[in-house]
Amino acid sequence: MWQWLQWQKEAVNEVVKRFNAVPLPAAATEVSNCDFLVLDIETTGLVAKKDYIVSIGWLPVRQLQIELSAARHYLINSPVSVGQSAIFHGLHDKDFSNAHDLADVLTELLTQYAGSILVAHHASIERSFLEVACQRCFGRAPRLKFIDTMQIEWQRLLNQGKVVKPQSLRLPNCLARHHLPQSQSHHALEDAYSCALLLLCQLKQHRQGRLQLQDVFLLSRG
Repeated sequence: MWQWLQWQKEAVNEVVKRFNAVPLPAAATEVSNCDFLVLDIETTGLVAKKDYIVSIGWLPVRQLQIELSAARHYLINSPVSVGQSAIFHGLHDKDFSNAHDLADVLTELLTQYAGSILVAHHASIERSFLEVACQRCFGRAPRLKFIDTMQIEWQRLLNQGKVVKPQSLRLPNCLARHHLPQSQSHHALEDAYSCALLLLCQLKQHRQGRLQLQDVFLLSRG
């Protein structure tokens, strides 16, 4: 029995090991030659160590083109009720009858998109929840490298000499500022799509899109 449990743990860990083994593009790679994966999650709260993911949406961006055919949106089985978080994301306990197991969704994500640069708006939330989720499911967290469109926008506004208020960095406000279409807020896939549009707009505005990956990471640090 102990040997079987040990084998199972090692087999699950292979998902994370394989993800970590695939390198990201070199720092000098032009962004037009990079693969990005833009994602968004909805959760039962804001504290990764005590709250849970209830939905996740993602779509890849390759050669600065959004690949809608590869977009994914999953509702996730949660060990707790969504509770008052339903006010924000609109999901209720009754909506999860055909929800997916988190480990299966994370396995798909880490297997298919190893080597892609992850992108999110206010990426610290996505990173912390994904790290904790992988720790829960696989016993270890992968090395996740994110570009944060919120930080890029903050840096852009600072460079224009503007006073940046936190409210102005919310995704809907960023979309409005760039004259990008609005979508349903707090729907994981729709927010991921909006974030992808914002990313492409931001990249185009810097050096007419001829940025290197290292430039984007620098902008993303704020």
